[in-house]
Amino acid sequence: MHSQTDPMDKNGSAPLGDRYSDQWKALSAWFLGPRAENSEVFLDTFQEIFKEHVRMRKNYFPSDPAYITQEMKSSEPYKSEISDMREELLRMHKEMEQNVPFFSPRYQAHMVWDVSMPALLGYMSAMLFNQNNVDSAGSPVTTMYEKQVGQQLCSMLGYNISPEERDPVAWGHITGGGSVANIEALWASRNIKFEPLAVKAALLDEDPEVGALTFLTEEQIKAGLRTPLMVFNKESQIREPTPLKHCTTWQLLNVDVDEICDLTDNVIARMKRIYQFPEKKFKDLVDKENIISLGLPGILKKYNLNHVPVYTVPANNHYSWPKAGTILGLGSNALHPIQLDTNFRQDVEHLREVLENFLENEIPVISVVAVMGSTEESAVDPIAEIHALREEFKERGLNFTLLADGAWGGYFKTMIIDKPTADTMPDKRLLRASSKLKFDGFVPYCELSPYVQKQYGHIQLADAISIDPHKSGFCPYPGGSLCYRNGKMRFFVALYHPDAYHGEGDPSMGVYGIEGSKPGAAPAGILMSHNVIGLSNRGYGRILGQCTATAKLFYSMWLTVAREDDPFVCVPLQNVPDGYDHLSASKLIKDKIAYTPIMEIFRDPEAVKFLKLCGPDTMINTFVVNFRDNDDVNKSNKLQVALGDAMSIFVGTKASRIPLMIMQTGLNAQSHGEGLRVFKKRAGLKQDDTDLNVLVNTCMNPWQQNESISEIGDLFRMIVLNCIGRIEDSVVKHKFVLSGSFDDEADDRSIFIEYLTDTDVSEHQYQVSLKVEVESLTDVHKVKEYIRFCTDQNMMTMFETVTPSYNNTDEDIPNLYNILHLNNWDQRFSVKLANNLECDIISFKILDVPRYQRLDMSTTVNYPEKQQYFIYGDTNRNHGNHRAIMSHVITQLPDIQHTVTLIRKPHSLTEIMLEQGVVAEVEMVEGTPLIVGEEFRQPLQRESYEVGFVGELNTRINTNIHIAETRIFNVVQLPTV
Repeated sequence: MHSQTDPMDKNGSAPLGDRYSDQWKALSAWFLGPRAENSEVFLDTFQEIFKEHVRMRKNYFPSDPAYITQEMKSSEPYKSEISDMREELLRMHKEMEQNVPFFSPRYQAHMVWDVSMPALLGYMSAMLFNQNNVDSAGSPVTTMYEKQVGQQLCSMLGYNISPEERDPVAWGHITGGGSVANIEALWASRNIKFEPLAVKAALLDEDPEVGALTFLTEEQIKAGLRTPLMVFNKESQIREPTPLKHCTTWQLLNVDVDEICDLTDNVIARMKRIYQFPEKKFKDLVDKENIISLGLPGILKKYNLNHVPVYTVPANNHYSWPKAGTILGLGSNALHPIQLDTNFRQDVEHLREVLENFLENEIPVISVVAVMGSTEESAVDPIAEIHALREEFKERGLNFTLLADGAWGGYFKTMIIDKPTADTMPDKRLLRASSKLKFDGFVPYCELSPYVQKQYGHIQLADAISIDPHKSGFCPYPGGSLCYRNGKMRFFVALYHPDAYHGEGDPSMGVYGIEGSKPGAAPAGILMSHNVIGLSNRGYGRILGQCTATAKLFYSMWLTVAREDDPFVCVPLQNVPDGYDHLSASKLIKDKIAYTPIMEIFRDPEAVKFLKLCGPDTMINTFVVNFRDNDDVNKSNKLQVALGDAMSIFVGTKASRIPLMIMQTGLNAQSHGEGLRVFKKRAGLKQDDTDLNVLVNTCMNPWQQNESISEIGDLFRMIVLNCIGRIEDSVVKHKFVLSGSFDDEADDRSIFIEYLTDTDVSEHQYQVSLKVEVESLTDVHKVKEYIRFCTDQNMMTMFETVTPSYNNTDEDIPNLYNILHLNNWDQRFSVKLANNLECDIISFKILDVPRYQRLDMSTTVNYPEKQQYFIYGDTNRNHGNHRAIMSHVITQLPDIQHTVTLIRKPHSLTEIMLEQGVVAEVEMVEGTPLIVGEEFRQPLQRESYEVGFVGELNTRINTNIHIAETRIFNVVQLPTV
């Protein structure tokens, strides 16, 4: 059991979590599950919470009357409104089903996945109380939750939270997200930078009405001005104590953060030794002179500063950092990007050059930012070296805050907290067991690289750290956070208002930072997740350790996904580890990792060694897919955009037709410098100044088995072939054949059509299944007559596309892919009735694309052991009718194109899976084509067959199919060219 403190206790040390002999199994209790496997637990728990909430409402002054009476509930208006609410909710949820399925292993794109079950339940429980954490008077419980979450995060990151232990004492709070936290961190740093000037100016303020002499004696003012500050002395060339009075403007702009935080109090203490006075008057005078009151233009003018203060960030910084500079009035030119090294981490030597320039020209530096896990390159900056550089420049008279952007990577610190449990690697006896031994849900824990461990071991050297529970903390939005090493830094971004501030002892959070109103449910969910899971490598660290293993397996897959004769290459951003070249790494992956059960991999010392060394810093794989032998960056960029479109859910996209989701983004050539040039060279591209589009795979699923990663690789490869067709195919005519006729009983205007494949024309090398609607009633009559005519003549009911008008300069010409997938063509196309003497032209509206696949022309493709068919169709919800079609899957060439209609939907094939489409194997029918003499024959000679397919929950299902008639039979030969 947890040894937890009371959530209301002021001791906010980070909970470590429970220890088990099979730690990986604990994860199964922390998430609802990709298939909602924990739905009963979730519903039971929330029902219990809700009952407690109802009990609480009833017991609050129980003698109060009921306001919603039984009589009201019996009224028509009440019943009507309740009915409306239910209908609207159901309608909304139906629409929400088209949302991005973050919970699915098929989602591998942005930095978001399923939220933890404790976080979601905690959030929902607190949401019932609708607390506003701007003011403790409106959130007496959740304000304390936020305070404790802040302490837990500070403790986990390595900051001191115990006043008895040492100074300074850290403090943290919840923000709407990492952007808000980063802006606040820079805001606090900017305000702190100018505070010593304000203190000195307040002591020298001679205003006869409110100046220092109106409440202080000259002796007190002199005492205050004698307050020593550690500043660099040009004459002695060392930092030494210097009275405030004698400090120059430049010296006062380079005082240490901790000294600044205590400066006003230290001055007050010195002056009080002589004579008591109202502290608030002096603090108000300081406030009058600070940057919050004067603004940046006023400060620059008052002190004759020739340079706007600046800050540095690595060139791959998050967009919140330039946004922060503009919001704070510094201007975009105040941001100085630091070049990246070949590992896409901040180049410390370039940072040194930039700081040397600032020191030489006496340009004030507000902050230097280190990114602890970049969102595109997954790179962790060398914060230990950056801190050492800050200390070096401090001794030479240039000082600034060191900020760590850990919005994505902050929780990775949990991976180095506590010693791994004995189960983090499989038991040696089990490793020696039979290779057939299976492990329920086991995914190994993979450590961070030694370099990354070192950086997280030094993250507490930063003056402020942003960290997002709603990213690698698996908590609901909004859930960002900012932690200050010295909690007094928050006072420099505090605006006290009587609505939200009730004195020094008030714990209200709303007076600090940028936000006002914010949900108390957010810290409640985060606190619940922290307390249940734990902030160590047996809790959150275990989740991230398993995700890290997944990221390395994905890296291995991306490195080898392209076959030698494929028309493309796939190149990960991170090069293969030292000691390997591409050839040796690829051979090791193919021999020991690809398609191999995860336990087999971790039996092999060579595979384990490679996985420990390879891949990204923080489980984000970035890679590029390039046409083989192409050096044109623009052409490669088009392919990344096409792939991004094919693997993203946009407004209006049917989510069930996006089988894999991966993010597309871009790397700026100027900011990514030499690292990008080296990467372009590895990808076979010109090392020019063109920005490079890339794909991003974020691995946040802790249960991803290696076999499924290999299957994702196969799926991805086929998507690449499709997208190559989108870019390279020209505009030609296409032929479709009727595969499923009208449902006359349902008065339906939709039909199913199949693409007629022809390997001699590159643009015809596809297998496509479409559900289309005949748009007008007139055209419906034409099509029905046409079907009857073709049936009587014993010929295929064929439709030939009519090419729409377009310009050759159009970015998306009306080739097959674009017509069927892009909104440019309004999801419509015209066809002529090819076997009709009149060649009537009708219009089809595309309703669904159950299958769109370019033929795999690789020589590695083989015939399957059994004949494979794609079964698809639909269900008429009103009449219960089904249309079921079975279309042969073309593999090795030569092969056949064969489509039949079925008498009924196969038993055990659900309606959802029928509409989705499944690949089935026909039992007792060999996978090679049936050839008699030199003639290809239909492989299905009987009226019924047993077929097997993968059904719900990955279960193998065998059932019978009954053939009604053959619609298409076509021989697909090897290309003649």
